[in-house]
Amino acid sequence: MTLFFVYGILPPLEFGIKPEISSKELTEIFDLNLSKLALNKVHVLKLLIDISNIYALFKNVSFDSKGNYSKSTIKALLANEEELPSYVLDFFEAHDKEEDRQIFFPQLLSTYFAVEKKNARGTLKDFLTFEHDLRVLLAGFRAKKGGFDLSKQLQYEDMSEEAVAIVLMQKDLSGKFQFPVDYEDLEKALDSAGTNPSKQYEAIARYRFDYYSKYFINYPFSLKGVLGYMTSLWILEDFFALKRDEGEKFLSNIVERENVS
Repeated sequence: MTLFFVYGILPPLEFGIKPEISSKELTEIFDLNLSKLALNKVHVLKLLIDISNIYALFKNVSFDSKGNYSKSTIKALLANEEELPSYVLDFFEAHDKEEDRQIFFPQLLSTYFAVEKKNARGTLKDFLTFEHDLRVLLAGFRAKKGGFDLSKQLQYEDMSEEAVAIVLMQKDLSGKFQFPVDYEDLEKALDSAGTNPSKQYEAIARYRFDYYSKYFINYPFSLKGVLGYMTSLWILEDFFALKRDEGEKFLSNIVERENVS
């Protein structure tokens, strides 16, 4: 019954319209109504934000409050080597200098996706796979446009994964980056955006929003629908925060942390 209740109180989400609910309020609703198993799935998705926040600590840039932990808590967990996944603590042990942690940060992100995708099932696995594939493809898109070495951008990725192989196949090809057929709509939207950073960011945000929001629409009163709603809300909040900041450095916000080196 709790999922019926959650669905009943969630306001609709529409891209380009400021949401009537905040991620903080949504977290409070989840904590009161979702099972421990469901909250564990939420935790895994929020871990990506936590790991990105670790990079934010390195660079002393804005901290994303949508993660599992506050800034002070993350600092304490890292200092005491507690609670965070073992691969995060292993990364810090392997790279004890802050400069090295920044340089090798893409390795930590790749490990997050590799480990969490392996452990996940069902919709959680689908979400992680989509998000990872999109980031890999956008890294290829950015590298191709900027004339960067595609293989270097993906040096910590599993070369047997389809999205990685698609990018690397274009390493020595001329012309623009070619997205796979499943991402044809994104490719068209990016083509329409041209070189305008804000429009490029909006195209990617809308594409991600459409992917996740369909779960809430197509799978009512289900956990997969609730997870889709949560992720859609994150995208909207990020979008409006970026609009407030005039859309600066759009694409680097998505792929820079995968391609620090």
